[in-house]
Order: sequence, then structure tokens, then C-alpha cells
Amino acid sequence: MLRALKALAALAALQVSLLGASAAIAASVAPLTLDQIVAGAKHIVYVRCTANTVQADPDVGVVTITSFVVLGRAKGGEDSTFTVRQVGGELNGLAVDYHVPKFVLGEEYVLFMPASSKLGLASPVGLSQGAFSVLPGAAGKEVGNGRDVGELLAGTDAANVPPRIAARLQRGGQARSRMDLDEFMALSRAKAGTQ
Repeated sequence: MLRALKALAALAALQVSLLGASAAIAASVAPLTLDQIVAGAKHIVYVRCTANTVQADPDVGVVTITSFVVLGRAKGGEDSTFTVRQVGGELNGLAVDYHVPKFVLGEEYVLFMPASSKLGLASPVGLSQGAFSVLPGAAGKEVGNGRDVGELLAGTDAANVPPRIAARLQRGGQARSRMDLDEFMALSRAKAGTQ
């Protein structure tokens, strides 16, 4: 009975951590636009993963604590490191997976993070929608989360779209799933009002 209550508490904690600034935005896994992702984020950070630690937690059972070095910011504090504490992980042979984003040591990401819940938990806004992988591109670093750039930028005035991103919108297929990192960070800053 106690184990079932802890599992229920873990699920509730995950839902609370997804609420962020707006229940209607972050609690849904329906496709979000960049405007919605930015609105739900307290922090927008360009980071490199430096550690993943799984720990027992008295409130939710198991948590994964991921540490990052901050390479750039579009919104939020000024610390040189950033930590994400998410429900779930693998500990003592028991795997608890709530399908929150997982981060690979040494890999770079742009994260859109809401404020932490009362339990200190937070996952990116819209789960994987708020976690953009940084990848090598033909002209430098690019970001993508698997979504079509046109869908992500729906509702954005074309005059406010940076040139290399606008050029991507003219292409088809896989080319529309990535954006130039620098332009993406600039666009995120502009949408967050933190230029």
C-alpha cells in the first residue's frame, strides 16, 4: 500500500512539475509553439551535460539529478552551472521511467525550464518539446527537438524570423527540423523580452 502511494505521489509530482507558469501550456503534451514554450519557461539555457546522478527520494521514490555547465542564456539567472532534478531513473536494479527527457554526458542542449515544483522537481516545458539538442551543422552548431521549424514558429511574424531560420522554412524534409544555434538563442531572447 505504501509503495502504491509513493508511486501515486511520484506521478502527482511529475504533473505538478509540468505545470510551470501555465497549466494549459505545460501540462499538455500537444504540440507547442515556440511562443508557448518560452511563456512556460523561467529559464532558457544553452548547456553541456556534466553529470547524471540517480538518488532515492522520500517523496517520489527515485530522482535523476542532471548537472550542466551554462554556455549561454536567453532567460533566467546568471549562475555558471544549472541543475535539473526530474522524477525517475534507475536505482538498485529498479527502473522508473516517466518519459521525461534524458541527458547524455558531454552533449549540449538548449533547455526551456519552468520553475521547480514544491518538491524541487522540474522537467523541460512540454517535456521533450522544451529540450533542444545541439548538433553540428554545415555552417556551425544547430538545434532541434525533432519538430518541424514551421510548426514550432507558427504565429511568429515572418519579419521577426532570423535569415538562416527563414531560409530553412523554404526547404523541405529533415532540413526543416533544425535551426542555427545563434539565431535560435537570439530569437528566444527576443520572445522572452530579454535582449
